[in-house]
Amino acid sequence: MPNPTTPGVSVEEITKLPNSISLIDTAMPVFIGYTELIPEGYDINNSKNKKLKISSLLEFEDKFGRAKKESIQLKDTKDKGLTLITPEVQFLMYYSLQMYFANGGGPCYIVSTGTYASASAGVQLSSLKNGLDKIETLEAIKDPILIVFPDAVSLTEPDFYDLYNYTIGKLDTKNRFAILDTYEGNSAITSNNLNTIGHFRAGILSPTSQAAAYFPHLQTILNYTFDESETAITHTGLQQAGQSSATFYEGQLDALEELGSLASEEILSRSANASVLADLLGQAIAIAEEINETADDTGQPGDAKATLVEAINEAKFVLNAIHDGTIDNFEMPEDLDVDAPIFKGEFDDLISAILGVKDEKGDADGKKLKDLKLSNSALYNQIKKEIASLKVILPPSSAMAGVYGRVDNTRGVWKAPANVSLKYVLAPTEKVSEQEQSGLNIHDTGKSINAIRTFTGKGTLVWGARTLQGKDKNDDSTDNVWKYIHVRRYSDMLEQSINVALKIFIDEPTIPSTYLRAKTMIENFLNQQWIEGALAGSTPKEAYKVQVDGTKDGNINILKATVEIALVRPAEFIVLKFSHKLQQS
Repeated sequence: MPNPTTPGVSVEEITKLPNSISLIDTAMPVFIGYTELIPEGYDINNSKNKKLKISSLLEFEDKFGRAKKESIQLKDTKDKGLTLITPEVQFLMYYSLQMYFANGGGPCYIVSTGTYASASAGVQLSSLKNGLDKIETLEAIKDPILIVFPDAVSLTEPDFYDLYNYTIGKLDTKNRFAILDTYEGNSAITSNNLNTIGHFRAGILSPTSQAAAYFPHLQTILNYTFDESETAITHTGLQQAGQSSATFYEGQLDALEELGSLASEEILSRSANASVLADLLGQAIAIAEEINETADDTGQPGDAKATLVEAINEAKFVLNAIHDGTIDNFEMPEDLDVDAPIFKGEFDDLISAILGVKDEKGDADGKKLKDLKLSNSALYNQIKKEIASLKVILPPSSAMAGVYGRVDNTRGVWKAPANVSLKYVLAPTEKVSEQEQSGLNIHDTGKSINAIRTFTGKGTLVWGARTLQGKDKNDDSTDNVWKYIHVRRYSDMLEQSINVALKIFIDEPTIPSTYLRAKTMIENFLNQQWIEGALAGSTPKEAYKVQVDGTKDGNINILKATVEIALVRPAEFIVLKFSHKLQQS
C-alpha cells in the first residue's frame, strides 16, 4: 500500500479479471438408494444439507458404510461338486459406486433413502420417488445432474417402470439427465411374448432426450460381500427336499439288487467261488459307503445314517470272514437255503438302510464359515474359492455415469460417451451382435437403447450414444437434433454456464455498454469452445452468433441475449468406399 510523504500522484495496480464464463460440472451424478449407514447430521429434508457430496469411495465408506453382508448358500451339484448360490442382492449402491469411481467418476451426491436394516421389506418405490423429489429442493444440488437409481432393478417390474416414468416426467423442466437400465440383463422372452427390450419400450411411456438407456447388464470383477462370522451357512445336498430316497438312489438300489441276485446265483451253484462272492459283496459295500459319505447325519444314535453304518460294518465283517478263510466251504448241499448261510440278509440290510437316509444337507449346513477354518480346513478353503470366483452382476448405469465423467474430463462434454472401454468388467451378460444392435439403436418408437459389446482384442466397449428420443414414429424427418447424448448434455451445459454468468448483470444499467460487455463475455466463451473443437464450422462466424440487446415489457426492463451455436455430431456411421480399375492388357 503506497504511503506518500510528498504531494503527487501514487499509482497502485489492482489485478481484476474481466467478466468470464466458467464451465459448470456436467457429470455430477446423484445416486438415489439405500445405504448401510446414515451419517450423523445427514437429513435430506434439510434443504441446506452439505453432507450429501462425496469425493471418493473411501469417503462413502466412512459416511455411508459398505455393502450389505449376504448369507452363504451352498449346494452340492452332481457335475460341479460344491457350488455357491448367487445371492439375490437387493441393495446395489456400494457395488455401483465401486464401478462409478473405477470408470472415471469424480465427486457425486448420495441421497440415502434409508438403511438396509430399515428396509426389511426390500426396496420400496415410494422411498426412491421421495429421494428424487428431495433433490429438487436441496440447495447443495444446483449443477446439471445425472440421476442414477442403483436399486431400481430390485423393484417389481411394474414399480420399475413406474419409477422411470415418474423420473422422466421431472426431467423436461429441470437441468437433469437420467441414465436408465433395462429390467433384465438379457433379452429372454417373458410375458406377452416380449423380450427385455420389448418390455422396456412398452414400459417407458414417452421418448425423451433427457435420458439414455443401456443394455445388457455387466459381469464385473467385484466380489459379493458375505457374512462369514455371524450367519450360519445353508448347505443343501444333491437330494431335493421331499424327494424319496427310493427315487433319488434308484440307480444305486438297482445295482445292489443286481449284485445280490448274482451272489445268490453263485451260492446256489455247485462250485461257489469265495473270490467272486467277496468281489460282489465288496462292490455292494463301496456303493453303500459312497452314499454314506453324503448322507445327512443328525448326530443322534439310532438315526438313519447310523443304521446304514451298522449295515456296512456287518457286511464288512462277512467280507473279512471270506478273506480270512473263516467261511470257505462252498461245496454246499443242493437243498441249501440261500438266506441261511454266509450272506444272510447282507444285501437286503444295505438296501433297507439306504432307503432311510437322505442327502438333503451338506457338510457345512448350520455352521459358520469362521468355525470351519479350524474344524474342516479343506471345506473352508473350497468355500473361500467359490466366494472368490462368484462375481457381481450389475446394471450398467453406474459404470456409465463414471464414463460420462471420464469423457467430460479428458475430451469434453461435446465428445460422445461411446467407443470407450469399461473398467472392472469381465463381459456383458449377453453378447450383442451387429444385427441385434440395429434393432436397439434405431427404432420407430424413438426409444433408442445403447448396446455394450465385447470386441476381440479391444475388450468391452460402449457402442452407442443415443438418447431415448432417437426418432418418433410419427416423424417423417430423418434428422433429430436431440438424438445424441452429448448434444443434449453439451447444450444443457452451455445454457447453464451462460445462465450463471449472466447473473452478474442483474441490476446493471440497460445501456449499450452493458450489452457489449455481456456479448463480449459470451463470445469469448464460445470462441474458446470452438477452438477446442466443441462447435462446428471452419470460422467463428459459422460456429456461433451472439446478439445482446434490451427490451421493455410494460414496466419491466429486460436484457435479452440470443445465442445460436452449431453443435457437432458424432461420426456414428463411417462409410468406406473403394474403387479400382483393372490394368488394360
